Amino acid sequence: MPIKEFDLQGKKALVVGAASPVGRAVALALAEAGADLALTPCTRSAAEQRQVDACLTAVTKLGRQCQSFAVDVTDHKDVHHMADMAVAALGRLDILVNTVDLPFAKPLAETTSQEWTQVVAGNLTAVFLTTKHVGRHMLAQGRGKIINVTSILGDRGLPNAAAYCAAKGGVVQLTKVAALEWGRRGINVNGIGLGWMEGDPLAQENDPEMRTRLARFLPIHRLGKPEEIGALAVYLASDSSDFMTGHTIFVDGGVMSHS
Repeated sequence: MPIKEFDLQGKKALVVGAASPVGRAVALALAEAGADLALTPCTRSAAEQRQVDACLTAVTKLGRQCQSFAVDVTDHKDVHHMADMAVAALGRLDILVNTVDLPFAKPLAETTSQEWTQVVAGNLTAVFLTTKHVGRHMLAQGRGKIINVTSILGDRGLPNAAAYCAAKGGVVQLTKVAALEWGRRGINVNGIGLGWMEGDPLAQENDPEMRTRLARFLPIHRLGKPEEIGALAVYLASDSSDFMTGHTIFVDGGVMSHS
């Protein structure tokens, strides 16, 4: 039974990127708090859809209504249609959580225009499109919560990650602007900035030495766990966060405190 301040009973949520470990953790946390869900992958790949289907099964085992929709989150028409289908399936959308993430690491001088476009589309344009098209419905109903999951690299630079850092920084600014434009219309827009997480391709999963060095750099001396994001997402989705908007909260093991 969720604490009443964080009770999401009767709420309808869309989690974009539910194939990822963080997306799955957020979806399960929202469901445990009482929300019914719609889930999407980031692409139309069969591998991602299998992960979304597994997440759907886990959500329904919690006794929540759940639907999934195939979508390419970088395609305007696809996202527009997906938002309409999610509203039709659930009746409305009270909560949108964007967990899209397309990792990329390459020196700036070696990054091609095509790679830049792809990384910005996968990490920033996708958030713009889902925010815009789900936002249409939230503006019409006069209330909603939008949570954009981004990265510490949207605030803190990293060599050989120019495209990724720029895109994630764009999500931080998009979050602020949407909060400014929609605050008086009943919509709260906030972000969660992730530090180095278990399962993150940029966390050097296949290089134990680099992984150990990375963990040592963090004040907490370990990588984050996806399930540690869920409770914060529930708070930002709940009525308890009604006076909070335009912020990105960093869940980073203390790394942002480094000079």
